[in-house]
Amino acid sequence: MAALAKTYSFTAGTAIVAAEVNENFDDVVDWATGTPTLSTSGSATTVSGTLAVTEAATLSSTLGVTGVTSLSDQVYLGGSTQEICYEGTLGTAYETFLRSTAATADRLIYLPDAGGTVALVDNASAIISNSVFN
Repeated sequence: MAALAKTYSFTAGTAIVAAEVNENFDDVVDWATGTPTLSTSGSATTVSGTLAVTEAATLSSTLGVTGVTSLSDQVYLGGSTQEICYEGTLGTAYETFLRSTAATADRLIYLPDAGGTVALVDNASAIISNSVFN
């Protein structure tokens, strides 16, 4: 691999701080010679190895994740389409969406620590008519 070099432009009358130049250069060298490795093909950039983002990151397009995704703390959905979509195992044209209405206050919805089917308002009468309460 050829030696790395970085060109800096300086404006007359401003201070040149060698430590900052050296720190930036060291970051470039660490990235190019260590892991993760970075490669590009067309408009895609691939990172091999662990990519740790230590500050806020904004993605302005679709984020595709293959494999298990681990998220910590809250997950916020914003924008005009705030929903969670489940594709299912068949990969058909049909999906299940979980969507809420416009919130007028903070709400908590608790799912019980139990297995079973979640009852929906639209089928509540059928559930009651087939229940042990009849």
